[in-house]
Amino acid sequence: MRTEKRKKERSRKLAWEILEYLLLSFATALFTYGFLCTTAVSLGEAYLAGRGISVTEAQNMVFHLWLRSICILASVPVFLSLFLVMLGQRLSYLLSIIKGVERLEEKQMDFHIKLEGNDELTRLAESINVLAQSQLRISRQEREMQEEREMFIRSLSHDIRTPLTSLISYSQIVGDREGLTPEETASYIRLVQEKSQQIKELTDRLLGEKQAGREQVEDLRFLMEQMAFQWEEILEERFACRIDLEACGRTAGTLDVGGLWRIMDNLASNVEKYADPNRQVELTVSSRGREICLVQRNGIREGALGEVESHGLGLVSVSQIARSMEGTVESGEKNGIFEVRITFLMAE
Repeated sequence: MRTEKRKKERSRKLAWEILEYLLLSFATALFTYGFLCTTAVSLGEAYLAGRGISVTEAQNMVFHLWLRSICILASVPVFLSLFLVMLGQRLSYLLSIIKGVERLEEKQMDFHIKLEGNDELTRLAESINVLAQSQLRISRQEREMQEEREMFIRSLSHDIRTPLTSLISYSQIVGDREGLTPEETASYIRLVQEKSQQIKELTDRLLGEKQAGREQVEDLRFLMEQMAFQWEEILEERFACRIDLEACGRTAGTLDVGGLWRIMDNLASNVEKYADPNRQVELTVSSRGREICLVQRNGIREGALGEVESHGLGLVSVSQIARSMEGTVESGEKNGIFEVRITFLMAE
C-alpha cells in the first residue's frame, strides 16, 4: 500500500511539473498577448489621430477586434514554442534514460546517466546508475573469482606434477638399480608411498573433495627435520646439500602441513630445474616466536632460464600457500645466487 501511494505521489509530482510548464507557457503567452495588444492599439490610435482620420464606433470595434486577433495569433506560437521547449528537455532526458536501459540490456555497465531535476525520471536514472554499478561490481568479482579459480587449478596441477615426477624417479631407481640393500629399498618405498599420498590429497583438493586446513604440530623442529630430510633425498644425487636447523625451535602450534610439504616440493623442483650442480644448495629454517622463516639459496645454472620452459607457477603456488598462513615470499638473484625467503606464522 505504501509503495502504491508513493508511486501515485511521484506520478502527481511529474504531472504537476508538466502542469507548471503549461501554466508558465500560458502566462508568458498571455503577457505577450497583452503587450502586443496594448502596443498595437496605442500605435493604431496614434496613427489615426496623426492622420486626422475619424472612425465610427462600429469601425473602432472592428479595428480592435482585428488587432486582438492578430495578437492572439502571435501569442499562440510563443505558447507552443515555450511549452514544447521545456517539455522537450524532459523528453530528451527520457531518451538518455532509454539509452542507459539499452546499454544495460547489452551488459555495457561502464556508463553513468547525469542526474537532472528531482522527479520520477531523476529517480529512475538514479536507480539505473545504481543497478549498472552493482552489475559492474558483480561482473568484476565474478571475473576475479574465475581468474583465482583458474590460478588455483594451474598451481595445484603444477604441484601434482612435482611429487608425481619424484614418484616416477623413485620407482625407476628401485626397478633399475641392482644390489639395493633392504634399508635402501624400504626407504624408497616409503618415499613412493608418501608421494602417492600427497598426490591423492592434492587431487582431492583439485576435485573439491578436501579443503586445506591446519594440523596440530607438537614439535616444529622435528617436523622441519622430516621435510628437510626428504628435500635432501630428492636432491642429494645431483647436488651437494647443506641444511641448517639450528635456529628452529621446538615450538608447538598448528600449521598447514600439507601446504608446507607443497612448498618444500616446489623448492626442490626449482633447484632441479635451475640450480648449478657444481654449487652447494642451502636450506635454512629458523623460528622466532610464532614466525617461521625458510630460506633456500642455490647457484644458477648457466643458460637454465632460457632452456627450461616455465610459467613461474612454482613460486606462484608457494606465494599462495604462504599467504594462506599469513606469510610472504621474497625471491631474487644476486651475484649468481638465487634466494627464496618464505616467512609464515604458526598459529597457537
